[in-house]
Amino acid sequence: MLLTTKYVDGLPLHRFETVLSRHGIEIPRQTLARWVIQCSEHFQPLLNLMRDRLFESPFIHCDETRVQVLKEPDRDPTSQSWMWVQASGPPDRKVESPRVS
Repeated sequence: MLLTTKYVDGLPLHRFETVLSRHGIEIPRQTLARWVIQCSEHFQPLLNLMRDRLFESPFIHCDETRVQVLKEPDRDPTSQSWMWVQASGPPDRKVESPRVS
């Protein structure tokens, strides 16, 4: 639920912390952030396979978006950070957005 709430629903951790608190569940956002990081470590092998598959494609579509990262070691919170999104597929295949039911 944590990863779905953060990445599919786009809910920041501080707001998810408030939602949980409203239901009597007290989990600090620092703990939630640590869990997100720990999950990412478990997903790394899958991400590596996905990147390998991506680079097999003759075309790669990319998007570069600026994001704000707070409390990043040795960086000012107002400094620019970037998120890069990449996708590939056959050139004749229509691009579709994922559907959430």
